[in-house]
Amino acid sequence: MRWLVSLLIVAVLAIALAMAGRYDPGYVVLVYPPWRMEISFISFMLLLVGLVVGGIVLLRLALLTLNLPSIVRAQRERRAARKRDENFVGGLRAYTEYRYQDAEQSLGQWQGDDTRLAVARVLAARAAQEMRSTPQRERHLKEATEHGAELAAQLFEAETRLDAKEASAALVAISRAKEIAPQHTSLLRLELKARQMTGQWDEVDRLLDALMRANALEPGLALQYRRMAYAENLKRRADDDRGLLEYWKKVPANYKVDAWVARAAARAFIQRGGHDTALDVLETALNHEWHEDLVLLYGEARGSGPTRQIEQAEKWLRSRPRDAHLLLALAQLCSVQQLWGKAQSYLEASLAIAPSAEGHIRMAELKTQNNQPGEASRHYQKALALCRAG
Repeated sequence: MRWLVSLLIVAVLAIALAMAGRYDPGYVVLVYPPWRMEISFISFMLLLVGLVVGGIVLLRLALLTLNLPSIVRAQRERRAARKRDENFVGGLRAYTEYRYQDAEQSLGQWQGDDTRLAVARVLAARAAQEMRSTPQRERHLKEATEHGAELAAQLFEAETRLDAKEASAALVAISRAKEIAPQHTSLLRLELKARQMTGQWDEVDRLLDALMRANALEPGLALQYRRMAYAENLKRRADDDRGLLEYWKKVPANYKVDAWVARAAARAFIQRGGHDTALDVLETALNHEWHEDLVLLYGEARGSGPTRQIEQAEKWLRSRPRDAHLLLALAQLCSVQQLWGKAQSYLEASLAIAPSAEGHIRMAELKTQNNQPGEASRHYQKALALCRAG
């Protein structure tokens, strides 16, 4: 469209000049002794314009000739850049299509600007990892770090170490990455996993707080991790009376009634001889939510007043008359008090509802206590059969 407009403008100017030359009487005299030349004014103007245009064209041709090497060089560079772009995209496509060998070869050998080269090396390292090629992975990660992708390289290194269950090595990579991005949420999640694997549960608590503030962890998963952290920290403090009690006081009320946390706390208190505290923990948790493991543990605890346990268990039995685990716990408690008749009744009821190896063993012990070796042997055999079947 532009050339058509230009052509119209030139045509209009030509017509205007022709018409002006027809009625213009003027002329131009050029004298260079001994020569003299007269031409019309319009012819002179056309000649002058022609000279100017010709000079411009010759000048542009000269400049083009002088710049020809740089033009050719730029053209070659554009062609090479286009080829590099095609190779880079081809490597990315191979990686996304799970053609890891092609991706590693393409991205591992790609050369270009530092930013894309660093990304290419990180992806090449990931492809090499998928092929279980450790030397190539290490080489690509080293090049990625040298070209400015240290954070991506360290994140991938941490992931790789965690997959290999090398939590200590993963923490080293995480520490280096945190120097670059201290609040990186994916990095915090990796650290959470590494701290769990190494049993650093106090650090797990801290990381959970940080991830919850950043809304970077699903509530259900955070709840599970928090329960695990409280339970493991209680186990770790089982050898320290004061530390155990102080930590238990800091546990939120909604977690104190959680079956997993309550079981860990009760076992820790029982280990330190704090049976009464363990009973308080178990009773509170069972009144909140019934759990068979806590019931069995309640039967194992030996508080200062066994009668209290029997009375509490019998209260529960009124609302749960067919709970085999509760009946088994009551049998244990009655045996401790040498209430052999009640113990046998509870054991028989428990075995009638849900036969268990533990129940048969308790019954065998009771029969042995009552000098009935034949009956004891029969119950031991049933317990063994249940263990084998399980």
